[in-house]
Amino acid sequence: MHTIDPNAQIKLVAVDMDGTFLDGEGQIPEAAWAVIDELQGQGISFVPASGRQFATLREQFAQLGEIAIIAENGTVVMHGENEIYSNIIAGEQVTAVIAAVRAQRQLNAGLVLCGRRTAYVERSDADFAAAISPYYRAVEIVEDLTQVQDEIIKMAVNVGTGAVQNMAAALDVPLQVVISGSHWVDAMNHGVHKGLALNALQEKLGVSADETAVFGDYPNDLEMIKAATYSFAMANAHPVVAAAANFTAPANTEHGVLQVLRAYLQGRSEL
Repeated sequence: MHTIDPNAQIKLVAVDMDGTFLDGEGQIPEAAWAVIDELQGQGISFVPASGRQFATLREQFAQLGEIAIIAENGTVVMHGENEIYSNIIAGEQVTAVIAAVRAQRQLNAGLVLCGRRTAYVERSDADFAAAISPYYRAVEIVEDLTQVQDEIIKMAVNVGTGAVQNMAAALDVPLQVVISGSHWVDAMNHGVHKGLALNALQEKLGVSADETAVFGDYPNDLEMIKAATYSFAMANAHPVVAAAANFTAPANTEHGVLQVLRAYLQGRSEL
């Protein structure tokens, strides 16, 4: 296991969720709360950085109070209820993606419009509801997504097994299209990613790359990985993430993030 230099003055720890911080059952490990408490006790900000909705992440980490959160794959950064950064998609691009997804019924595609107020869906079937529920806690079912009156920061498409590449290819729109999971394809403005969001947060907090540790596993974490000196790819990470990271952490199924952070905290206490 690679570790963080105990002499490093880490001030910010950003963690992806699925495949990284969450365990093999998709849950926050119970042991995580004590580690986060120790980080915060040393003045180190713990920041979830996920494709998940802000409302979902806020609920998952409610016991921590007002913390910084990077949500929707970096299209919004919040600190408590205060917005630090967001990136809005033009209405014509939203309409184009809606049309493209509607044309891919054979892929069992379902679209989530991620608005600043809530998430919006047209589908209400049980399978789709089950697919989106871990990621979107605040959801409004509407008859027609083209009639939604909200600013959209990201669009997420859920598809059947083995269909993400086909869905990504079908989104022939002038947007950044990212495969963010085995069943998920995200569309957002070009140049928007978790790395940009992390940079905005680092600037807000006055934290440098040398004072930042990042953990990720999937290509949508790539730019965030590059924004920190102490960048960790999980042992189960996608090859492009493993190649970009400076260090490797044990797999999420082994609570790898916690192992690395405990080692750092223990090393700090022995200095």
